Amino acid sequence: MTSRLCMVMAIPVLLLCLVNCSQPAWSATSQTYDFKVFLGKDEIGRQRFDVSSEGERIQVRVEAQFKVTFLYITVYTYRHTNVETWEAACLREIRAETDDNGDSFFVNGISRNGRLYVSTQDGDWSGDGCIKTFAYWNAEWITGERLLNSQTGELQPVSIRVVGEETIPVLGVQTRTTHRRIVTDKFAVDLWYDLNGRWVALQSTSKKGDPLRYVLQ
Repeated sequence: MTSRLCMVMAIPVLLLCLVNCSQPAWSATSQTYDFKVFLGKDEIGRQRFDVSSEGERIQVRVEAQFKVTFLYITVYTYRHTNVETWEAACLREIRAETDDNGDSFFVNGISRNGRLYVSTQDGDWSGDGCIKTFAYWNAEWITGERLLNSQTGELQPVSIRVVGEETIPVLGVQTRTTHRRIVTDKFAVDLWYDLNGRWVALQSTSKKGDPLRYVLQ
């Protein structure tokens, strides 16, 4: 369950308290995306995204905390914090720390002269162009053939497609949404956005095949 579960963090995830619900989610001055997270039928924790914007500059703060128990015994824990700065729809800076059931990870990155310089527990690398993370909170930014995993710091090959329109329950209301899917060599993530562009749901699977769901609060 470890890598599959935590990569969704990049985690993943989200959302409510929009400044103006009639606008696309990414144009608001500030937003809070707050989800309960379920593994199978069991609630295992929460993940929260705080997004603030000023012009083209956007800062995202992410906090996730999970705990899986079996017969009242904790068998798995996960904590992730991440601060990202974006400008002109490209990642400019990232500071992330993760404790994945006792295994520690960090990702520090900053953009200079058109290149993103990244340090991780496994070493350093740099890349040019408009590098993006798994920015689930903004469907328009999830583009390209590779996305930066905010837990491991690796650029992962991805396939991204629109599945179609679906009606799903959101905060107790049947809501028309657009269903998108991201597939990597290690996991797949399904994402739903309402017709205003708000991120309203996420689903993936654990390594054991249990459904992992984000339920909006």
